[in-house]
Amino acid sequence: MPLSIILCHVCCMAQNFCIADTSGASTIFVDADDYTGVIRAARDLGDDVRKVTGTSAPVLLSRKYNTGGIVVGTIGKSRLIDRMVTRHKLDVSEVKGQWESYVIDVVDGNLVIAGSDKRGTIYGIYDLSRRMGVSPWYWWADVPVAHRDSVIYDAGRYVQPSPKVKYRGIFINDEWPSFGGWATKRFGGINSGMYAHMFELLLRLKANYLWPAMWASSFNEDDPLSPSLADEYGIVMGTSHHEPMMRAHKEYTKRRDEVGAWNYNTNKSGLDKFFRAGMERNKNFDNIVTIGMRGDGDVAMSDGGDEANMRTLTEVVNGQRKILSDIYGSPDKVPQLWAVFTEVQRYYDAGFNVPDDVTLLLCDNNWGYIRRTAPEKERSRKGGVGLYYHIDMNGGPWNDRWVNTSPLPKLREQLNLAYRSGIDRIWIINVGDLKPKEVPIDFIMTYAWEPDSIRPGDEKAYLEHFAAEAFGPDVAADVADIMAKYPKYNLWRKPEVQRPDILSVENYDEANRVTMMWRQLAEKAEAVRLRIPVEARDAYYQLVYYPAVASATVAEIYTAAAQNRYYADRGDLRANDFADRAKELFLKDSLLTVHYNKVMAGGKWDNMMSDKHIGYSRWSMPDNNILPELRYVVESEARQSLPVVETPSFEYSVAAIDYSRSKEVEGISWIVLPDLGRGDGCMGGSDVTASVPSTGGAVLEYDLDVENADSLRIAIAILPTQDINPGRGLRLGVRLDDGPLQILDARRGFHDVFEEYTPDNLKRAKNLNPLPAPSTLTLSGYRRPMRNEVFDNRRWLDVNFGITDVGTHTLHVVMIDPEVVVERLVVNPDDSKYSYFGPPERTAE
Repeated sequence: MPLSIILCHVCCMAQNFCIADTSGASTIFVDADDYTGVIRAARDLGDDVRKVTGTSAPVLLSRKYNTGGIVVGTIGKSRLIDRMVTRHKLDVSEVKGQWESYVIDVVDGNLVIAGSDKRGTIYGIYDLSRRMGVSPWYWWADVPVAHRDSVIYDAGRYVQPSPKVKYRGIFINDEWPSFGGWATKRFGGINSGMYAHMFELLLRLKANYLWPAMWASSFNEDDPLSPSLADEYGIVMGTSHHEPMMRAHKEYTKRRDEVGAWNYNTNKSGLDKFFRAGMERNKNFDNIVTIGMRGDGDVAMSDGGDEANMRTLTEVVNGQRKILSDIYGSPDKVPQLWAVFTEVQRYYDAGFNVPDDVTLLLCDNNWGYIRRTAPEKERSRKGGVGLYYHIDMNGGPWNDRWVNTSPLPKLREQLNLAYRSGIDRIWIINVGDLKPKEVPIDFIMTYAWEPDSIRPGDEKAYLEHFAAEAFGPDVAADVADIMAKYPKYNLWRKPEVQRPDILSVENYDEANRVTMMWRQLAEKAEAVRLRIPVEARDAYYQLVYYPAVASATVAEIYTAAAQNRYYADRGDLRANDFADRAKELFLKDSLLTVHYNKVMAGGKWDNMMSDKHIGYSRWSMPDNNILPELRYVVESEARQSLPVVETPSFEYSVAAIDYSRSKEVEGISWIVLPDLGRGDGCMGGSDVTASVPSTGGAVLEYDLDVENADSLRIAIAILPTQDINPGRGLRLGVRLDDGPLQILDARRGFHDVFEEYTPDNLKRAKNLNPLPAPSTLTLSGYRRPMRNEVFDNRRWLDVNFGITDVGTHTLHVVMIDPEVVVERLVVNPDDSKYSYFGPPERTAE
């Protein structure tokens, strides 16, 4: 996908401007009184010209410019730009006064970049760099810069409108042992030396916001240069959802004796003093202030009950707002957010709220499904509504932190749901260690700027553009295919929640089929690696090869362990081959990791891939990678294992996208969401915020072959959309032939907790409603398959129909709540025939 399409800019007739050629490079002119961050970015541009051509573009701080130069500046801050505007040489009417907007134009022989504000100018500068061929990931992923003898700007006038999401940023979290170990070895700590690279990356991605590392770090105190450097660069700083008033939690823990208990009921004065000192320290920087309070160390505030906690929280917010008013003159002079995270969601649902100028920061379920859309009552609030979203998680329901498990179609579907409902003030993304989450970070920051630029199905073109930018057009399609498939396969069952008992060895040849899909992907990654230019192979290893091949390796370890146990139970010598294969793969995993840390890019990323990712038995990371228990069959005791005889079954499945007919109602229809879910796509609403008629909305019709009369049971797989509008429901309508409409509510049996299910209460992969009550069992071994809708990435709705004849019957799937996404149907599911993926699909006639 061309950059112009992704960024949705406005272009006119092209005018050529030579930035550099074999005779030299154009001078970059910038007003010395412009923002320091603008001057710094201009110098980056000069060096980017060197990266491309071998010759730097000189940067001159001046009130004048010469014809043939590159003039960069901020409207109202740069005399160079303002003089052009006054003389009617440069039209800035479309960007002046706007948020983070810019115009690039060729004016009287000069290439001009004029920003509406500091970041607008900086974004314009880095936009030009990216057009020249300098990837935002040139440092963080070692993406090489292709040499060119000359660089010509030929896009003419280009206007970049303001971003649709105002604050767009990342949260560095889960940073030990990987990120912290890497930063300590390379920079001596998580300090300003490291953050300078991170700030630049964010700006090159057109992001503007950061929650810094906080496990063992204090951004403002560990290195006093860090906050001032962030301000210079133009990065808005914040603190995480449980660190109020610009105070890192570690700032409290090392002052615990001085400050007193983290309890506002008993220690209001001590905590107010602590909060005030934090705000006084940071008041001159560009911040978004987290307000509110959780318990000591990101836990619930107390065990006094929700009503007591809400009363305390009211006092906390009032006290914090008083401090802000004292410092800024009014409490609404500085942006603030209140994070509706975990138990705080209950407080909000019970009626607790914060002042209108505070951004209401809604959250996902920690695994990438948003818990609430913006409520109607909040959409006009002065502070707006924001989103805290995870593509990495350390904690409940389970860790998800090793590699990328967030396919772009899933991200687009959930972020579209958020944006369309009015969540557009802040998007802060938990990215863990940043690496190896480069691709979803890049995607989310682009999507946040202009959600309309990426429609369902555009994710493939996005990846092809990303791959072409990094590795060249010749391999872009193949690289994009690998980058699309490995997180999709990981989402079938994320590595940390893999178990040997998840896939069926016996039914539908499931274990073998999944193994072959992963092997084919790894083989493709190997083959493409040979076509990658030498200078791009480090980038390929970290962006493509390692996450794909290592994911395939771990997935096959578990299928090999499952097959080992299956055949060992039968005394079959084949068990030994699978045990050997699992051990071989376990060694391969360690060697892949060593190459990432020690060899790739000359050891630049040493320690970055230190997370343990095999052998989880609880949510938290194990101390070591642990190979699943394997069993060997003694040859003298071996016996012939009888082949599995497939038992006749009436069950089959139909992909939701293989509908027979589709009917639109009041302008709303079901649309295909390509590559979403486990298969080739899902069906979702064309308008996820539409009001559907009480009689039902758009209809999908499926002509089903029914081979047994008497009754028909259908299991409908939907994505695990959360209870985003609890006052309404999460409903889907079904009708068989001309029968009555039945309403299925996905909340029936829905639990906002994460359970483990045992073979006794769930004998197959299909979590049919009603769900069993939450189990009190803890995961203590592999004999209890860990199953729930979040880990499985699907939820099941069960419906029964009485019928009197075999043959063709038509199932009508009726839209009720438009955010429900349908993945597949299983007709007459056979509970005795377990498999994770279920029966093969039969295309509807």
